[in-house]
Amino acid sequence: PVSQGKIEELVTLIQPEEMKRAQDAMSVKDAENRALPSTYTIMQLLKSFSGYNKWMGQAAKGGKIDKFTSELEALLHGIPRKNSEAFADHVATKVTLLLHRGRRHGFDKDFVKAVKDFDDAFALVEDKAGIDDDDHEDVKKAIVKAMETEDYARLLEWAGMCRHLRYELKGALECYERCSELEPENTELLVKRAGVKMDGSKHADAEALFAEALTLDPTASDALLHRANLRMLQQRVADSESDLETCIRLYPNNLLARLRLATVYMAKEDMDGAKRMLDQAEEYDPESSEVHCYRGELHFARGDFPGAKEEFEKAMICDPYNPTPYVNASLALANTPPPAGQRPDLTPAVELLEKAIEVDPMFHAAYVQLGQMKLAQATDLTKAKEVVELYDKGLEYCRTPEELKDICSMRILTVAQIDAAHALHMETLNMQ
Repeated sequence: PVSQGKIEELVTLIQPEEMKRAQDAMSVKDAENRALPSTYTIMQLLKSFSGYNKWMGQAAKGGKIDKFTSELEALLHGIPRKNSEAFADHVATKVTLLLHRGRRHGFDKDFVKAVKDFDDAFALVEDKAGIDDDDHEDVKKAIVKAMETEDYARLLEWAGMCRHLRYELKGALECYERCSELEPENTELLVKRAGVKMDGSKHADAEALFAEALTLDPTASDALLHRANLRMLQQRVADSESDLETCIRLYPNNLLARLRLATVYMAKEDMDGAKRMLDQAEEYDPESSEVHCYRGELHFARGDFPGAKEEFEKAMICDPYNPTPYVNASLALANTPPPAGQRPDLTPAVELLEKAIEVDPMFHAAYVQLGQMKLAQATDLTKAKEVVELYDKGLEYCRTPEELKDICSMRILTVAQIDAAHALHMETLNMQ
């Protein structure tokens, strides 16, 4: 048998070329055509910002989709570009209606349509159709002048969010920075810019933006919450804990802060502290899928796999679109010893992982675990090749270098095993 060290050495050698192949395939895709994260993931992100309740309230009061659609359809068409003032007023009106309709789509959790409206509105305000015309810059300025400043700022902010959701980091940052120029004391924009920097692995830049936000407003909950995430990434556990404790002192009903503090306690192996924090979180939201998910992780850490599975199942009931409990329940099943004299049956665990991918095709951990389980179940090389196809599907949805590296590594190992089996004229990967 080949030693584990030798296998890891070979993977390390092959990995850069495989990652480049996957990255090249991803780069061919136009940024605007990249898939959005799941509705659950988008909602978790949006709820983490302090302005969530404000824009949701505005969207609720602003009117339903039909109202905006009717007003858009009623707009005059064919206003000549040479009539600059009328043209700019017309475009500004359309942009504003698209902005408000997009926000309403967001309220209704139809993010595909929301992003389409925000993108169309941004293309209009940027005069993308007239980019080659001599009057392009003048028309852009006229459109912006014809809009309400608040609407223009919110369009830039939503355009930044749309680009960030598609992992178009440069475009997201440009939109957020332009919005910050209009609203230099808006701490939420600084936090969103820091989030883009974090995703680009520019942690020092993110740290500076969080510091700027907290200098402007030491009580900015989203700055404390997101900086705590950064500090966990940097393994500054005590600093992360301090930010979350401050956030909870300021906002005792901040569910996300309590949940994240529970994860900090788990990282410190303080299971009693984690349980206490989850108990408090449940008081604020008894139907939280995340609370049950974290409770399950506590049971899992203690080796109580039946107890963990029960909590993960509760999490699925609270929110069927949360992919995490499906993956965790699968691992709980896989780690549960079978009855005496029986062989492990991975089928229920596999089905849970397939469900996780169904509800969130971007949940890369599900691909890694599912590939391993399916490979263990493979009765012939055809079944083993299906695992390679699974990893190829997972690679299409990777967003970060870390995700790409994980799945590439698993794919390399699987292809190597299949190639070795072919070379040895084997019909299965099973050596017995």
